[in-house]
Amino acid sequence: MTAPTINGTRYPQPIEDLLPAARVLDLPDGEVFPSRNRLMREFRIGAPKAGELLALLKTMPAAPLVGTTEAATPDPASAPVVPEPAPSVVPDLTPAPEIAPPEPIVQVAPVSRPDTPAPPAPARRLSRGERRAERMQAARDALMQGRTRRVQEWTAKAAEARQLRRLLMDPDVQAVRLMRQRARWTAMAWSALLFALAFTMVNVQRFAAGHAEPWSPTWLVAWLVDPAFSILLVGLLIARGQLSAVGRSVHERTVRRVEYGLLASTAAMNVMPALTEAYPGGLPEQGMQVLLHLLIPGLAFASALVITLVQDHFSAAIADLTDTE
Repeated sequence: MTAPTINGTRYPQPIEDLLPAARVLDLPDGEVFPSRNRLMREFRIGAPKAGELLALLKTMPAAPLVGTTEAATPDPASAPVVPEPAPSVVPDLTPAPEIAPPEPIVQVAPVSRPDTPAPPAPARRLSRGERRAERMQAARDALMQGRTRRVQEWTAKAAEARQLRRLLMDPDVQAVRLMRQRARWTAMAWSALLFALAFTMVNVQRFAAGHAEPWSPTWLVAWLVDPAFSILLVGLLIARGQLSAVGRSVHERTVRRVEYGLLASTAAMNVMPALTEAYPGGLPEQGMQVLLHLLIPGLAFASALVITLVQDHFSAAIADLTDTE
């Protein structure tokens, strides 16, 4: 929406320049001043500006015509009172000064230092064929330089292995791994010892019961003979293992002699029934039974012997790792 041409220009004009044109507007009968809506419609102005223009019209009446003389008035006492006609509005034909359009603002680039590098020009957008050609050329260059997919995979694996080796060589990590391995070793050795003691318990019961009737008091109590020896042996081994875990190894001869005596007693009671009993196969079968009942106690003896020794070595290795920090 453009403003009407007033005073030779279409640009918005101040209220003082619009006032003469507003005075000469054709008004309907009975109206003295134009309405605000008409001023807004005629001059393409806003409501505030139209309100100010209407206020000026009401407060600043039009100037009288030039050259008119004031007529002689009769005596007010003798002449009837006649209403004075409203003064005619004379349009101001003086052309308003032409308002020149504002000059465009010229963007001035800031002056930079001489050594300041110029910003790079935007790269040209490559076509699909050019991008494909660049990818093919990059693949050929990588192939000629030996950077194949397999080489990249092994390079990544080597970097991963290097990081894992660095972490695995950490003293704390090695100490934790040794502690876990010691726990596994202890569980395996204890399993072998308990299986061997369970096997020997049957023959020890036969040895202790003798010719007693089954389910008689003597026959029942005979089942407690082997556990009585085994409980003391197992208790000694557990104590030595716990002390070894905290760096206190037990090497007294008394403890060793008690352990060996318990194992020897269990082995003897386990072999005696095989020596005194007659087998249908004769001497060869009896010899195999004696050998079997000697090997199983030997397994128990070996387990009890190496449990504490290996635990001592694990404890020493863990202590060496923690002392280096």
